[in-house]
Amino acid sequence: MKTMRKGMALLLSAAMSCSLLMSGTAFAEEAETESSSFVLEYTEDMQAQGYEALELESVPERVVCLSAAPVLALYELGVNIVGVVNSSVVTWPEDLTENAETMSFSVMSDNFDAESVVNLNPDLVLVSSSVKDTVGATLEEIGIAVYYVNSGHTVSYEAIKEETQVYIDAFAVDEESQAAADEILQSFAEVEERAAAAAEALDGKTVMVLQSGSDSHYIQTADGTLGTMAEMIGFTNVYENESSSMVQLDFEEALDYDPDVVMCVGAESAEDHQVAMEAAFAENESYWYSIDAIAEGNVIYLPVDFCSTAGINIVNNLNDLMDTVAEFYGLDF
Repeated sequence: MKTMRKGMALLLSAAMSCSLLMSGTAFAEEAETESSSFVLEYTEDMQAQGYEALELESVPERVVCLSAAPVLALYELGVNIVGVVNSSVVTWPEDLTENAETMSFSVMSDNFDAESVVNLNPDLVLVSSSVKDTVGATLEEIGIAVYYVNSGHTVSYEAIKEETQVYIDAFAVDEESQAAADEILQSFAEVEERAAAAAEALDGKTVMVLQSGSDSHYIQTADGTLGTMAEMIGFTNVYENESSSMVQLDFEEALDYDPDVVMCVGAESAEDHQVAMEAAFAENESYWYSIDAIAEGNVIYLPVDFCSTAGINIVNNLNDLMDTVAEFYGLDF
């Protein structure tokens, strides 16, 4: 009997060991499956608009960017970008344009060439959220995974930084990409430190931020792309609007703003934009020169780079803005 009980115990022990081994193998396989999955989250602002995390079976190997905003962050993280949108606000690295198809795409156009995207065989396309119901819907119907980017003229510094962190969380998958991520985050920290010094030097100064075209003028709040940079370095924006961060200029109301300085940006170089704006001022001197900052020449003209976000390029923009403002006021920060 003792021998039988001992034999039964051995059989039970062996069965349990086998069961544990099988469970461990299953758990390992499940863990491996989970670790190989890919999740691209949305920032809190985008989640509030109803966007939910994009989940794929693995890290995308062929990515197309129809928005300029994520390009540089993904490039630095070593993502294989096979298609990149042509941009008027930033020059892409040479090796990126050599290895990726440069694509003409505008959120303002109704003509979208879906075939040119399909031909690149992407497993992920990033595109502005403003075309979710048109371009995005077309791509999703084809069966292509789409991630919607917060981009344009009214994206704040904080929004850009938060979205960059989302890309880092998803794509920094090895030592090399994590090292690149650390450098990106360090660049944000360094520019913020410099901006804090600038804010001390410029405390109390006010600004009006104008974005102008050939026959139209818009004004930004502190939440506009240029507006947010001006606020970070110490300027108080004379214009507030809770419902929109950039609206068409109300000429009558603008007479009451009285800023210390006006920042002007347009769709050309700073020099060309100055020529265009000074011509506009000359056409209606009685109005424009009733704004003291303009009459006294306290106007900072900025190039097209400052019109809309190109993602982490805002770090370079912010440093360039501080250089320009420091020279304008004869300061050092």
